[in-house]
Amino acid sequence: MRWPTTVSAFLLGWLALSASALKQSWSFKEETRRQFLIERFGFDVGGQMDVQVTIPALTSQAPRSSILFVHENDLVEDAGAYFAQPYNEDLCLLDNQQATTDRIDFADSATWHLSHAVKKAGFYYLLFAHCGDTDTILTFSMDASFMNPNDNYLSSGDASLPLIYLLTTFIFAAGLVLWLRLLCRANRGDIHHIHHMMSILLVLKIFSTFFESMRFYYMKTHGDTLTSWNTLFYIFMFLKGMMLFVVILLIGTGWSILKQHLNRMEKNVVFFVLVLQVANNIAVVVLEESSVGTQSWVHWRDAMHLLDILCCCAILFPIVWSIRQLRETANVDGKAQINLRKLTQFRAFYVAVVTYVYFTRIALYLLAASLPYSLTWLTVAVAETAALVFYAYTGHKFQPQAAHPYLALSTQVDLDEFGLDDEDPEVGPALQRKLGKAPSPRRSQINPKTPSEDLV
Repeated sequence: MRWPTTVSAFLLGWLALSASALKQSWSFKEETRRQFLIERFGFDVGGQMDVQVTIPALTSQAPRSSILFVHENDLVEDAGAYFAQPYNEDLCLLDNQQATTDRIDFADSATWHLSHAVKKAGFYYLLFAHCGDTDTILTFSMDASFMNPNDNYLSSGDASLPLIYLLTTFIFAAGLVLWLRLLCRANRGDIHHIHHMMSILLVLKIFSTFFESMRFYYMKTHGDTLTSWNTLFYIFMFLKGMMLFVVILLIGTGWSILKQHLNRMEKNVVFFVLVLQVANNIAVVVLEESSVGTQSWVHWRDAMHLLDILCCCAILFPIVWSIRQLRETANVDGKAQINLRKLTQFRAFYVAVVTYVYFTRIALYLLAASLPYSLTWLTVAVAETAALVFYAYTGHKFQPQAAHPYLALSTQVDLDEFGLDDEDPEVGPALQRKLGKAPSPRRSQINPKTPSEDLV
């Protein structure tokens, strides 16, 4: 039975986002899975693949166990169906004759080294399949090298990633210059702590993308990640991720713009998100350094998704609480207009955060799964563009200004729009005086009532 296409798309999308394949080593211990995807790589014509498998004597006796090297067009169904669905004895990849052209047969030691020169461009899959006894436990290790023409160790569509990340660095650096220029021109009293934190976030983002550019360039030319660029990237990726969620949380609570202190519940949410972010970043690092396709990689991938979803949900709570509080106090103490503008601002920011989270956590995976082998760089380009738009939007909405939209008070808005006209003998005139308007004459001058008329 085949899983839905959407599930396969998510899994393939994550694989496309996380793997750039190079020189890799795998160690599969006590495997009970019957079939799974080991790696996916985009080859150009003239590419070269070399795979060497080491199989213990006991495992080599397992019947019908193989590693396949398959072009995307040679699969009867999409690769996601083979490794996403539960094992089905009636559906075995080894029974697909088209997909068994290049294979490593565990029972034939002569095939344990596979070298393949690519003559047809596209995505190639390394797939494991075992169609024998379901109680068999398999252990084996594997080393592989994937190379495209011109000594490029990156997948065909990822060859442009060093340049894309470098351009992103320059764009965000220009954004930082504009932001600092804006802060320098603003009145000191209009600059709050959150604005300085936004500056720090931009700095961390710039260093993160720069080190990622250098990291991918090293991977492209050397085929491994044994470089200090990798360590620097992880450090700044960790700091940037933490700062991004904290800034979103604090903006959502109105900290330093509307109030100088957080209440206990807001502090607990910030602490909870920080803990989740630490765990999430640890999972990301382990994923990056683990061999794709192993059981530990699958477990860490699932843990990372869960932690990321929890973080994204947690940062929305303060915004929702603020919206609810503003609704409840909308007509209290003559502050309807102020609260309405705050409410509108919170709603707009809530929509922006939800859109950004949805796009980067769902839409990008679907996009990555649907792109051809030569255009996978578009996923990174779109992701960085989305980040740029979100950063620019947030900076524009919450830039230092004397009359901040949170606190703006227009004197040109009709009171009837808020249901606070002179029907209320106390709130109406009081709010009108706050707005600089004369009390409405409709009752006091046009048709005044006597106490006796009120009793009729």
